[in-house]
Amino acid sequence: VIDAWFDSGSMSFAQWHYPFENREQFARHFPADFIAEGVDQTRGWFYSLLAIATGLGDALAPPGHAASPYRNVVVNDLVLDANGQKMSKSKGNTVEPMAVMERHGADAVRLFLTTASQVWKPRSFDENVIRGTAGRFLVTLKNLYSGVFAEYANFGWAPSPADPGRESRPPLDRWVLSRLATVEAEASRLLGEYDATGAARVVMEFVDDDVSKWYVRRSRERFWDVRGQDSRAAFATLHEVLVAACRLLAPFAPFVTDWMHRELTGQSVHLAPYVRPEPFSPKPRLEEAMREIRTLATLGRAAREAAGVNVRQPLARMVCVLPRHDAAVEALVRELVPLLAAELNVKAVEFASSADALVSLEAKPNFRALGQRWGKETPRAAAAVAALSTETLRAFERGEPVIIGVDGTDHQLTVDEVTIHRKASGPLVVQEDGARFAAIDATVTPELRGEGIAREMVSRVQRLRKDTGLAVSDRIRLQIAGPDALRAIAEQHRQWIAGEVLAREMIVTDVLSADPTAVALELDGMTAHIALTRDS
Repeated sequence: VIDAWFDSGSMSFAQWHYPFENREQFARHFPADFIAEGVDQTRGWFYSLLAIATGLGDALAPPGHAASPYRNVVVNDLVLDANGQKMSKSKGNTVEPMAVMERHGADAVRLFLTTASQVWKPRSFDENVIRGTAGRFLVTLKNLYSGVFAEYANFGWAPSPADPGRESRPPLDRWVLSRLATVEAEASRLLGEYDATGAARVVMEFVDDDVSKWYVRRSRERFWDVRGQDSRAAFATLHEVLVAACRLLAPFAPFVTDWMHRELTGQSVHLAPYVRPEPFSPKPRLEEAMREIRTLATLGRAAREAAGVNVRQPLARMVCVLPRHDAAVEALVRELVPLLAAELNVKAVEFASSADALVSLEAKPNFRALGQRWGKETPRAAAAVAALSTETLRAFERGEPVIIGVDGTDHQLTVDEVTIHRKASGPLVVQEDGARFAAIDATVTPELRGEGIAREMVSRVQRLRKDTGLAVSDRIRLQIAGPDALRAIAEQHRQWIAGEVLAREMIVTDVLSADPTAVALELDGMTAHIALTRDS
């Protein structure tokens, strides 16, 4: 050994004992696709490899290759402490890696380090953040398998030719498969560019936002009956999504993805191709339409919150305004409307061509900007701005000139001289985001109030089922007692309540018989006494 770094720097050739033997094998592997090490290896290993290869010259490089021993260099920068200081034993701010992995798991630590920042930038290591970021994501991922897919699929579903074909499944299934294909291609592209941070973030966002918070959220009722075609489509879709997601996440979280992939397919994820040979054909128009539906859902939830109406309380209608799209996207938006209605618990969704009937505009003058033009006349100019009509302000937003005058002096209003505020012009509660508007009718009729109480009752019974350890498929005997108004609501919605909570028998009475499992619940100012037992 001449020198340790000389020895390391010659590894491109020495590992194959080239040029003394293995000429063909060397030619297949030289140069390397990439080299990855810490920034402190720049002068050491990176330079030694390059210097020795250059010194030996093109004579040892295969035909068509330069002497450089690597095509790409991925440099990992320093890991700092939570305060951004370099870790040092003398400062006492170092972290023992194995202890951190014992507390949080190797996958969570890997995901945190990969996604916190690009690897070539220094990053602060705050152990307290791991649990709330990477740790929370892994809990979501495992719950998608254990708490949703496995829990329901175990009652009779397995992949088979009986599953509907991808293209014949409902729009929600086709949308998530399209998103999966888009994310799969993007993650593969980013990894090809050595952007591990971008690739991991794209896949994690898909799993968390698209799959967990929208697809599974809107599909839960479809998982109940494993024999129905709609249910089979949902199971087949979720199975495909989870298998592919495991493969996309495997480089970043190799342990949990291997366990889940084995459970789903019986094979190790690390022996599977990263990109599937036959992904679903992306459908950009469907993805665009679903983005609009989800934006309206966000605005609708904000409108309900502004009105102080709980989401379990059904409402009569919602009026929406969207920017113009091509005819195919607009048709898909209307096809997806049932998802929006279910998400926001409204009976009807209507579309308007503009928000003119929903909101009025008010002008708030900017005194500082007006003062530079009007001086002592600023208060009168501000009054002229404040008096502008909704129609005039809409024209101003479209870019048309608006003139204000004071004592015969005219001035064209500029955008920095006024702030335009919107307010609902009718009984509807309105929320907006650019050209998108969602308005809800917050009026709660007695009929809607009764349905809302029934929904809240179902939610409480479902929670009670879980607390008592019942399986999701267990049938029950349900007893409900309370005042006259509560019993009337329970009777009116008897069939729906019983179906939702899997009650073979539902007894509505004024007083419960002695039952140690009975609980008292407050439902919209009324006290309900509920008891349930497993029906054998």
